[in-house]
Amino acid sequence: GLATPMTAQARNLSGGQRQRIRLARALLADPEILLAVEPTSALDAHTEATVADRLTQARQGRTTVVTTTSPLVLDRTDTVHYLVDGKVAASGSHHELLDTTPGYRALVARDTEEAVR
Repeated sequence: GLATPMTAQARNLSGGQRQRIRLARALLADPEILLAVEPTSALDAHTEATVADRLTQARQGRTTVVTTTSPLVLDRTDTVHYLVDGKVAASGSHHELLDTTPGYRALVARDTEEAVR
């Protein structure tokens, strides 16, 4: 909870806890543009979905750039840019890219149902 003491560099917290604290600090700073690199990589699927929903709500109307391969996060974005060798290979919604771009589908599919799309 909030009363939990933190050691240097929060080493007594889990990776997911540290990740949520970093994201909370970034959101509290309320930057005009937020850049987030794999903001949910250390979270379980349930927590990841909750964080993705809250990030979407908190950043409504502002620019947020996220690098991720998480389908849970990608499904909540306005636009996805799929990069190959540092260049945009395809753009669209998560579901559009799943349907039309085999390389994207292979990169982000976590289960066989999504991989087949």
